Amino acid sequence: MRPFAMVLVMVLGVACHRSTELVPLLASAGVPLTQPTTVPLRVVTRSTAVDDPLPMRGSSVAYGDIEAALGHAIASATVPWADAHRSHPSSKDGWQLNVEIINDDAAYDDRRVIFSVAVRATLRMRAGNVYLAQTQASCRQGGIAEPDRGAPIMYRCMMEIGRDLAGWLDGVDLDAAKPRGPLSSSSQKGCRHV
Repeated sequence: MRPFAMVLVMVLGVACHRSTELVPLLASAGVPLTQPTTVPLRVVTRSTAVDDPLPMRGSSVAYGDIEAALGHAIASATVPWADAHRSHPSSKDGWQLNVEIINDDAAYDDRRVIFSVAVRATLRMRAGNVYLAQTQASCRQGGIAEPDRGAPIMYRCMMEIGRDLAGWLDGVDLDAAKPRGPLSSSSQKGCRHV
């Protein structure tokens, strides 16, 4: 009798468990693609300690491809900046914009979806990985939609971050840091070698 009761509890538990519907952002939002080989700016996204797929509180929906979709949105928004700086001496090797998702949230409440994303962006020269600048950007977008139909709203949030970062890039002094080579003999004076 006991094994039957255990099986019955397991079956009821599985039958009553609420499944989560996954909404892949790249397929749902139609994010534009930017060829990384034609632009001197490479955008690299990563997420740390955030959910991807991102569960939407108040629903049984989760949104996936957040990191990749954000990368495409930022790369698309920053193409004009990269094109405008093609003649800069450091554009030969190009730049890398590392974008780390540091916070994300999704909620469904009263027929409204709300998304928020926060990132930290670091611009470096590709040659020598020389640091140029760092900033943070965030967005919060909402709209009336069913939980599984919120991808365009999330994409608006990502486009906002892309535009903010493109504007920030306009203010970065690309000549502020120069790649450093090996230590010269004059810079080693006064050093004791053991």
